[in-house]
Amino acid sequence: MIDYRIMSNDELIGTLFTNEDRLPGEAVDEFLWRGRDLVPRLALIVSDSFYWNEYLPRWWAVVHAVYILGAIGTSETVLPLLKSLRYADACENNWVTEELPSIFGRIGSPAIEGLRKIAGDVTSGWLGRSVALESLAAITILHLDFGEEIFRFIHACFRNENEDRRLRQSAGHILLDFLRTECREDLVAFGKDEKRRRDEDLSYRFAFTDDEVEKEFVGGTMSLDPYTRDWLSFYDREEIEDRQKQWEEELKRSREESDELCPFATDKHQKKCCLGRLGAD
Repeated sequence: MIDYRIMSNDELIGTLFTNEDRLPGEAVDEFLWRGRDLVPRLALIVSDSFYWNEYLPRWWAVVHAVYILGAIGTSETVLPLLKSLRYADACENNWVTEELPSIFGRIGSPAIEGLRKIAGDVTSGWLGRSVALESLAAITILHLDFGEEIFRFIHACFRNENEDRRLRQSAGHILLDFLRTECREDLVAFGKDEKRRRDEDLSYRFAFTDDEVEKEFVGGTMSLDPYTRDWLSFYDREEIEDRQKQWEEELKRSREESDELCPFATDKHQKKCCLGRLGAD
């Protein structure tokens, strides 16, 4: 067994580039033990566009760096994590975008201003802005004092008819997940409009209907799982083993189907991430 405790900082950083998605939890524990000493090195990785477009196995370094920065969670990690949000969106890296709400939710108030700027940046893509809104909402779970302020902002994005429809859909989902009763009337109206659009165009990707909104509020159960994920479970031995089996099955199936699928894409957005990097070194 490798003793990560005796590695130099350079050697420990090097493990991020060589272990693909099999970096063991013992290595991550050592990163966390050294904590702030390694934040500048990890920040350099996630702040460089080069690393976000690397080939395997080095492609995984940014994922590890984001997860570890999030677990360190000091104020010094906020800026590099905000940069990670933008890069992950641009590079369609779902391994990062799906975990950032939970990560920012743990960090809390130091991230609010930066997330608001990203969410309000109309020159940016709707998905990255949606992740910023989700991250803001996640902060309210552990930091209740910011709830009213944050949800007023999300509600304003949702009600803005000049906004990208997909961003409004995402904002609506957030308000529905958190069962914001002050937004119920607006959510019902939006759901009616979504249903009308769906009925007029069967290819329209609607968010929810008015009936679904009413059902959620009657049920009275918030859907907070996407905002409270344990991203460090990625390094559990069982998770690592399960992923390797999944990759083998997906690669086998893709070869059989001839239409190759990316084994590293997740179900939520089904975006490309590292197709073409397999065996490229």
